[in-house]
Amino acid sequence: IMNTSGWKPTGHRVLVRVEEVERKTESGIIIADITADKEQLGQDAGVVVEIGNTAYSDQQAPWCQVGDNVKFGRYAGQIISKKQSNDGLEYRVLNDLDIVLVKEKDNG
Repeated sequence: IMNTSGWKPTGHRVLVRVEEVERKTESGIIIADITADKEQLGQDAGVVVEIGNTAYSDQQAPWCQVGDNVKFGRYAGQIISKKQSNDGLEYRVLNDLDIVLVKEKDNG
């Protein structure tokens, strides 16, 4: 995973590429932009793209690594909107301790 956002987390922060909210249901119904945008603000999952230089320095081991799928508090962190990133994707800058879950890797 490469950080193509144009932003670099500092200190104890973690940069996460936020998952996109679906804008169409499985049956093909298009979700109104205002509804999808509200859900996107509350998105709580993504992929770690970069970790600040002092993140987890006060812990025995880091909770996550670049490339990990993670969950975080619904409205945690600072949003980097699609317009603010170099690659047109949404990101969230989180404190290292805001990461609450890391998805286990498949062993198959």
